[in-house]
Amino acid sequence: MIVPYSWSLILFVVSFFLVRTSTQLSLLSYRLILATIFACLIFYFYPARFSFSRLTPNDWTQFGYQFLQLVDKPFNQLPSLHVSYAILLGVSLWDIAGSRKSWVSGAYRLLLTGICTLIALSTVLTYQHHSIDMLGGAVLAILVLMLSNRIRNALVIKYLAVGSIGFLLIAIVGFYFANMSMIASEVVEDLAIITASYWLISFTMLAYAYQQAKPMRDARWFQKSNSGRLTLYTWMKFAPIIIIYNGMSCLGQWYFKVCSRNQRHPLTPYSINDMVKVVASARLMQTDINNHLTYWLFGCDLLERSRSLENLPPSVHHQIIVIDLASEISSHVYHLEAAAKNMTSTPVHYLYLPLLDLRPLSDVLLKDYIDLFKQIDALIQSAETQAITANNESWVEGSQVENNQVKDSLITLINFHCVMGLSRSIGVQVLYLLYCGTLTVYNYHSWIEQHYPHAHLKDAYLPKSLVETMASYKSGTY
Repeated sequence: MIVPYSWSLILFVVSFFLVRTSTQLSLLSYRLILATIFACLIFYFYPARFSFSRLTPNDWTQFGYQFLQLVDKPFNQLPSLHVSYAILLGVSLWDIAGSRKSWVSGAYRLLLTGICTLIALSTVLTYQHHSIDMLGGAVLAILVLMLSNRIRNALVIKYLAVGSIGFLLIAIVGFYFANMSMIASEVVEDLAIITASYWLISFTMLAYAYQQAKPMRDARWFQKSNSGRLTLYTWMKFAPIIIIYNGMSCLGQWYFKVCSRNQRHPLTPYSINDMVKVVASARLMQTDINNHLTYWLFGCDLLERSRSLENLPPSVHHQIIVIDLASEISSHVYHLEAAAKNMTSTPVHYLYLPLLDLRPLSDVLLKDYIDLFKQIDALIQSAETQAITANNESWVEGSQVENNQVKDSLITLINFHCVMGLSRSIGVQVLYLLYCGTLTVYNYHSWIEQHYPHAHLKDAYLPKSLVETMASYKSGTY
């Protein structure tokens, strides 16, 4: 039985080359990763050891058993991953031998069943596992098969894996530090377990958030204040993720600076009309706020700001609407408010639509997008009404204001921002331009290539069906 026992590794490797489609490959990967994650967690909490001694045969199989004793120690017995893998591989490879001749498919499935059955039986008959380990492996495989069919995407698996691996690493490091420390060793180990458990719970909650396509629920999970700062309640739940994204944001901003060093202004607002312009950006650093804000509002460098402000007609006013799309990190709106107040006393409005990183934009309900865009329109309309009222009052008092000056009296800058990749901010900005009727289903691709040439918005992230639905809503055919 040492021969079929060794087939497990061969079948494991070959299976990735036997599957025919990307869907089959993803499902196979999900299943194997989930089985490994759950088994490793069980191994940590219940580190079972094989209790029987095994004599090495004197025949030709002795080399196989000697190698087995060298590389496969009798620990981590329950559940048997050999059994779990055999079942998962058998199910995943069941339909790959498509043939018009039924006997070919039948022979393939019979061979596959025989190989997987022998692998499962060999775990007991080579004295590597007890029967209960074999049963545990089968139960684990069944649970993984049930769960894998409900997994929405690879991001769920990614965060489950990160949570489990982080738990094991933190707990094991704490165990070793506790054994090296002669003082307060129990305190060190308990602290490591608490930290590891918190890490696991936090990432499991994040994986659950990706599993459930409910962005409005994410607004409660990733709460922010009116100034765009993540609340203490959010930090308590997701501190590891938030810390990681803050580090990624700093790295991304540094990379953005390096890549755009030869570009004068890499983030140029796009004018919808004479009064409204939009721009997508990453989360801006405090040191860059003044430079970006000056260019967005006045179209000039920071060095020319003072001259531009002096020559700015007194009838021209600005307002800024910031749409925060990043769930995992605080917004730059509070720095933007301070800069705008010091610069021109420009009012800044803050709106929040929480979108988890890399989650497809189609996960958000069309109603949520429409509600957001209507809030933007309401802010624009309200400010325009106030400007017209102020101009009328000035005219009554004797200040002659031409009608064309009333139209130019207010400029609204709409800033969509995420963390660093710009996918979220550009994607939602495109949807807003479709909502406004500025873009259509026929030209939005070319518009992205023209204004954001380095952006990579795949169809899976910004699906054409969502674009068509938004365009249909604007045209009244939805």
